[in-house]
Amino acid sequence: MALIKKPMFSYSVVAEKSLLTCRYLAIIAAIAAPASTAVTSAACIAMLITWLMSGHVWQSLKISAGQPAGKILLLFFAWLIISSLYADTDWTDKISTLSSWKKLFYTFVLLGLFYPTQWKARFVYYYLAAMSLAAVMAVTLWLLDIQLSPNREIGIFMSNHSSQSLAFVVAALCCIFLLKESLSLWEKRLLVVMLALFLFNIFFISPSRSGYLALPVAAVFAIVNLYGYKKLPHILGITATALLLAVLTSSTLQQRIKLGWEEKTNYQTSEDITSIGIRVIFAQNTLELIQQKPWLGYGTSSFKNTYSAHVAAKYQDWRGAPASDPHNQYLFVWLENGLIGLLIFLAYIYTAIRQGATQQPYGAMGASVLVAIAVVSLFNSNFKTFPEGHLLAFFVGCLLAQQSANNTEKDSA
Repeated sequence: MALIKKPMFSYSVVAEKSLLTCRYLAIIAAIAAPASTAVTSAACIAMLITWLMSGHVWQSLKISAGQPAGKILLLFFAWLIISSLYADTDWTDKISTLSSWKKLFYTFVLLGLFYPTQWKARFVYYYLAAMSLAAVMAVTLWLLDIQLSPNREIGIFMSNHSSQSLAFVVAALCCIFLLKESLSLWEKRLLVVMLALFLFNIFFISPSRSGYLALPVAAVFAIVNLYGYKKLPHILGITATALLLAVLTSSTLQQRIKLGWEEKTNYQTSEDITSIGIRVIFAQNTLELIQQKPWLGYGTSSFKNTYSAHVAAKYQDWRGAPASDPHNQYLFVWLENGLIGLLIFLAYIYTAIRQGATQQPYGAMGASVLVAIAVVSLFNSNFKTFPEGHLLAFFVGCLLAQQSANNTEKDSA
């Protein structure tokens, strides 16, 4: 019987290679997200191109739409578009704001591509390897007292201290879950060393208050997911003790907490903009505007014009400066898309966390990352900002992905 040789450049070969490349590009984008806007953008564009070339577009979209998180995402996308129709802004602003939500579109696409377990494992291990090298580099810079640029603190080399801290928070959460897996003794020791490196970076090198908040909350969620709610009192006690120890031993953490408290206390009399003070002003004025149109909001893309006009008529100092974001993801959604939009957005977070929590260990990792970002999004718009938004999008999309029962695709390892 004669052997049938597969043509080197047949469509099936191109499609298979394109799908393989698409998945690797997603991993590259996730690793680059906290550090390089250019690399991440290029990887995302290339990922979408190879996805389109793979011949799996319709099939992957069906898989995404069949998952609980995917269904809510479609509903949220639809409401964003509907909300844009009644916004009193031009179409350039509407398209720009809709484009800023593209991170959630990446999540939707990846939900239909990363359901094979081996790809989730690759995603996590490649990310951990890259972040381990990054953590060593950060510690080295810190020990040598090297400041790479005037606007970056010592030991910070990624986009900013918040991005770097949250990148290590995500890596630490991955370590927590992998320590429960059936690994060899040396592999678990290596994970412990990596975890210690990440924790040192988060609490002793980085001045990011986002990291200080995100890790304890997400770690409690992760450990409860692993050991059950019956252990919650013990988990809370251990976490509180560890956090107290970090506060007592880290001068960086102490200084940031002290500064934050002073900014909160003196924001009404301060002559200059402060990180905490401006957030308080954002929240107060955004809530005032929300009270006027609580149900439907002012429409997608309306925040900048609506907020800026409101504060310009109210203040004569730094508080009257225009702003395009309230540094609170939930208030942003509520003002632009109303209570309806906010409830859909919260439903997505809840549904995604629930979907991930049932998939050990990778889905639960993704759910923990979502918890971490959801918490700090009370003080930032992390779902939309470039570094954190992309990191979140890829972790949730890749690690929460579920294979459809009707899917018959056979993936190569």
